[in-house]
Amino acid sequence: MRRCMYCMKEYSDRESICPHCGKENTEEPLSSKHLKPGTVLGERYTVGCAVDSNSIFVTYAGWDNDGGKKVLINEYLPNNIAFREKGGSAVVTKSGELSDRYYAGLDAFSDECEDLIGFDNLDIINGFEENNTYYAVRKIIRGGQTLAELIDGNFDVAKDYRKNIIVNIMRTIEPVHKAGIIHGNICPDTIIIRKDNSVVLTDFSFCGFMSRIIPVYTNEGYSPIEQYTMGNKLSVAVDVYSIAAIYYEMLTGEIPLSSPERQKQDTLMPPSKMGIKIRPGMENAIMNALNIKPENRTATVEEFYDQLKNKNTVRHWERVKKAEKPPVDFYTKKSFWLKAMIWGIVLIMAFSVIIIAAEVSAIKKRAQTEENPEISTESIPEEGDSFWDRFRIKSNDEEENEPTSEEDKDSKKLSVPDDVESKGAADADNQ
Repeated sequence: MRRCMYCMKEYSDRESICPHCGKENTEEPLSSKHLKPGTVLGERYTVGCAVDSNSIFVTYAGWDNDGGKKVLINEYLPNNIAFREKGGSAVVTKSGELSDRYYAGLDAFSDECEDLIGFDNLDIINGFEENNTYYAVRKIIRGGQTLAELIDGNFDVAKDYRKNIIVNIMRTIEPVHKAGIIHGNICPDTIIIRKDNSVVLTDFSFCGFMSRIIPVYTNEGYSPIEQYTMGNKLSVAVDVYSIAAIYYEMLTGEIPLSSPERQKQDTLMPPSKMGIKIRPGMENAIMNALNIKPENRTATVEEFYDQLKNKNTVRHWERVKKAEKPPVDFYTKKSFWLKAMIWGIVLIMAFSVIIIAAEVSAIKKRAQTEENPEISTESIPEEGDSFWDRFRIKSNDEEENEPTSEEDKDSKKLSVPDDVESKGAADADNQ
């Protein structure tokens, strides 16, 4: 008999394809960064093929040889910081600052994992260090379905059932938050609803401390904006946002817009604007928990729960306001001599302005009276007078000989002198 490295069920050695899952098994890993299928970890768990991977973890199908059951195994292997040489098992880190970041993240992952072991309604059951990395062992939840399967099913989720699911999610995550741990990956795919309607939270992101040193993965529509930037210090308000996004989806049938899109232009519609009948206080509670700014968002699941119950909950757009600065009393706090100096400067400036204004006024007045009078006392020329005739300067002879009437004009006609006429006649005779 052989064990399938995907579904972990046994089948005959004579078959090349697993009759249970229909996959062809191989002894080679799907990627050079993955562990070789069949590797045993912690002297207990057989590693199968990788079933999922993201920027921080590789998730393998696994078999608990002691417990005789299938498990999932998360391996810490962040991209661009560490790698595995082909055919090897140990994780190799890059040197310098990247190595420091790798081990800081490793410590955070292992600490949070060990703190979560033993919590009810979580899937983490074990953890250990090996191959220069850390492994979290997760149990397979039987007898239930994911919330994603429930939402995507061909039936409507009753109003009371929606409330029960949201309340059970908050009850399950509350003790985790009190232990100082953020889930960071709450979405319909990581929530399992059992037949008794209890909730199991799976696939923790361990992003609480890790987000400060390496990029963490996000879920479109369910992750708040602060998760998209490395170096941010995250709070439990991350999970509040995700839970509110799930409630919004169950109410409206639509996943909220992603946080980066909302940051550019927040067009998220309240459920009532989409034709959903909902109590105003409850709608305000959901929108408060979906506030794009973490400092203005509902801070804890306890506060979210209280707001959902309170019919008088109001919408808070900006919860944190900058305190108004008191006016600075610049003058009264100054010494006598400083006040005297200030008054002296003010008086000198005022006196200077008066003198300058008086001088400018005198200059303008002289210019108007001596050179360019603003108002002319000269009479308007009569019709027909030309400009040049009106202002022509004449000599004394011209003034005396200028004809003033028609008779004068005739009498002033040019006459030929007698001597000129005689001279002209003599010249004609000689010719």
